[in-house]
Amino acid sequence: MMFSDNSYINFHAHNQEAVKGGVVIQSKFLQDDLITQQSDKIFFTSGLHPWYADKLDVSEINIILEKLIKSKSIIAIGETGIDKLKGPEMGIQTKVFKVHIEIAEKYGLPLVVHSVKAHNEVLKVKIESQSKIPWVIHNFNGSKQMAFDLINHGFYLSLSYHINNIHNRLSGYLNDLPIDRLFLETDDFDIDIRDLYKTFSVKCNISVDKLKKQLIKNLNTFVHGK
Repeated sequence: MMFSDNSYINFHAHNQEAVKGGVVIQSKFLQDDLITQQSDKIFFTSGLHPWYADKLDVSEINIILEKLIKSKSIIAIGETGIDKLKGPEMGIQTKVFKVHIEIAEKYGLPLVVHSVKAHNEVLKVKIESQSKIPWVIHNFNGSKQMAFDLINHGFYLSLSYHINNIHNRLSGYLNDLPIDRLFLETDDFDIDIRDLYKTFSVKCNISVDKLKKQLIKNLNTFVHGK
């Protein structure tokens, strides 16, 4: 499905429904198997979150993901990745991360990445894997240098509530980021995606309507390659 309407795209959420005039992409934990049928307002991604990387073995990950892919239940794989602050040890997280990359490459699906204090490690994995599929760091809140290092290696960045904080470093360089590599998301925070669009619109001197059209275009490129 091509995303062609003038919608607010909530790129990554967990329990939030779509706002009026919006579309939400819900991230479901693979071990919970909670995918329901898509509609024109709700879509799904699924992966074994790094916090729970020791909850399933490699064969179980492959079986569940292949079932979801073949039933067309998900539009991307993840979230998966590396978290240095929470979850099992790095070796386990990295092994599980690479399993997701392999199956995403096999089926040509994009990858949603959770990265906490691990952007350099995630970037190293991407370079070593020679991955050709699109990757996105969800809820990105790194330095300007790291943002451009990731973008220059083909990443998209999905931004959340940090852009509302004038004292946050991301807010300070927001206007320098290439808009064709960005998304906006609520993640699991109690915020309204429409407010994030308004904040971005003001800080980057772009109309909300133009922003909506650009992020829809980004989503079509991310999911469909066009």
